[in-house]
Amino acid sequence: MVRLKKSMLETVPLEEEIKEFLFEQGALKVGFANAESMVGGPPSTDITYKLPEAKTAICFAISQNQDFIRPYLKKELPNGRVDYEKNHIDTNIRAYRISQRVADFLKEKGYISKPLVPNNKYRKDVPGWRAHQYPELSFRYVAVRSGVATFGWSGNVGLKGYGTTIILGCLVTTAELQPTEPLPPEEEFCTKCKLCQKSCAFRMFSHDEETSITLGGHTFTYGKRIDFNRCNMVCGGFTGLDKEKKWSTWSPGRYDYPDDPAEAKRLFSLAFNSSMRRPISKQDISTGFRQTALNGTIRLTCGNCQIVCWGDPTETKENYRLLTNSGCVVQKENGDTVVLPAEEAEQLFESMSPKHKRAYYKDYKRPKKANKSIK
Repeated sequence: MVRLKKSMLETVPLEEEIKEFLFEQGALKVGFANAESMVGGPPSTDITYKLPEAKTAICFAISQNQDFIRPYLKKELPNGRVDYEKNHIDTNIRAYRISQRVADFLKEKGYISKPLVPNNKYRKDVPGWRAHQYPELSFRYVAVRSGVATFGWSGNVGLKGYGTTIILGCLVTTAELQPTEPLPPEEEFCTKCKLCQKSCAFRMFSHDEETSITLGGHTFTYGKRIDFNRCNMVCGGFTGLDKEKKWSTWSPGRYDYPDDPAEAKRLFSLAFNSSMRRPISKQDISTGFRQTALNGTIRLTCGNCQIVCWGDPTETKENYRLLTNSGCVVQKENGDTVVLPAEEAEQLFESMSPKHKRAYYKDYKRPKKANKSIK
């Protein structure tokens, strides 16, 4: 009689099968969360929103290709922006497709599963959803609670060795899986250097104040958000000139730093409308993606708070140096983009026609018409 080894008789837990499957797909970390582990959070932590009978949310992280980040931060022409944008979008698509494969894998085992879109998918049932942009499920919150990642000061999540240059994937399933615990403090990557905060042209989050969220009895902290309109303006590409006016993002917008939320809200509306009058460069014709909330095409011009952090103080400091020494973007009347030192960029901008400048700068005033002489 042939006796089977005990290991051959044991059934591999479904959790381990899923992890092995995801690691083979390139996942860096994998975690599981259920309704109990996400209790205490906002509506965006409801794992049943997309699938009412869901028992578990499965989350994982994959890495961005860092080779495209420094040319983007340095604003290398002609392709520094476009190459990074394409890679960023492709990585998000890859995360979604991996989620689809996991859902198919679970379907074969008899479980209903639904993959979630990593970005640009919002809860339209919330009043004012275009302004708030609540996700169907917050990948960040699932990630930190399930041990896939930890918070950085910026509110982005990341891992040691990668910083915040990761993209999350997520799906919900009727499979009842054992939830995983948050990463321990010694596994956190953030050193609170706060260069992420300084990399935001309009300083969307605080340098000193914290905010916190408690999920399933665990409390997580990160930098307090000041005003989302600041992020909408800068990451939306409507403006890019830094508060100190020494450097810019890839956006040619040159609006002044808003001191209060009311001014930021007014500026956002003005900058959004003005940006519609900007010419489109040949380089931008085939790039960008449809932004659901703003109902328009958005081209990546920022994201600095995420990609500046590589989880290594030396590398992050170098990224910040490259960004802040990269100069300022100016868009010519024919749509061509140039990158110049701050003073030269300002001089070029001021030399342009009043009509062209009004698409980039709120305080430009039309010259008064000369009084006609009375005959």
